[in-house]
Amino acid sequence: MGFFENMGNPQGKLGNMQLKSMNKEHTPVSLWGLKHLDIKDDDIILDIGCGGGMNVKRMAEKAKKVFGIDYSIVSVELSTEVNEDLIKNGLVEIVEGNVQSLPFEDETFDIVTAFETVYFWPDIEKCFGEVKRVLKPGGVFLIGMESNGDNNFIMKFWKHFIDMEMYTDEEIASFLENNGFSEITAYIRDGRKKQEIIKVNGKETRVNDDYSNVSFSDKFLEWVTVVAKK
Repeated sequence: MGFFENMGNPQGKLGNMQLKSMNKEHTPVSLWGLKHLDIKDDDIILDIGCGGGMNVKRMAEKAKKVFGIDYSIVSVELSTEVNEDLIKNGLVEIVEGNVQSLPFEDETFDIVTAFETVYFWPDIEKCFGEVKRVLKPGGVFLIGMESNGDNNFIMKFWKHFIDMEMYTDEEIASFLENNGFSEITAYIRDGRKKQEIIKVNGKETRVNDDYSNVSFSDKFLEWVTVVAKK
């Protein structure tokens, strides 16, 4: 499997190298997304598409327990390695599985997260329904994306080589609404104006944001975090 094919489903040594690289490269957008999540010390969390396991590790610093799931065995292996001590202490569990059929009981989790992964979900609305099934009533679903659709040259480049679908915050909100989610809020980072756009029920507000610790290319991307409740 080549470099680009590995992006959606990392395999082998190349996949392991890519995951380790993504653990570092995705840190700024992940930390930005996590600041919109209120994690309590009794929360049980599921991170879908856990990749290299860094977000699982970050959330486990606050939560009661974090589960990570990925359909790539290489991702499962690296996430297990990254979270080895937390797993031994019963704070983290990493499993192999698919978002289309999550191997968990109904109403298991307080929070479900999906960072940089919905691009690769088949039948995304059905997958959102599966997320809703495993969330507790009032549970939170957070979706993190590095781009608001494919309306910039960087995402258009990647989409040309990778089998992936870019979504706008409006499309994600629509998929959530169709699955009965409520209190949908979209946070969009406007890199050019150094602001964060907050969208609720079609209304927008803007606040200043910090861009001191991002790469040159990140300044041209509209990071998106969408948060909704079951």
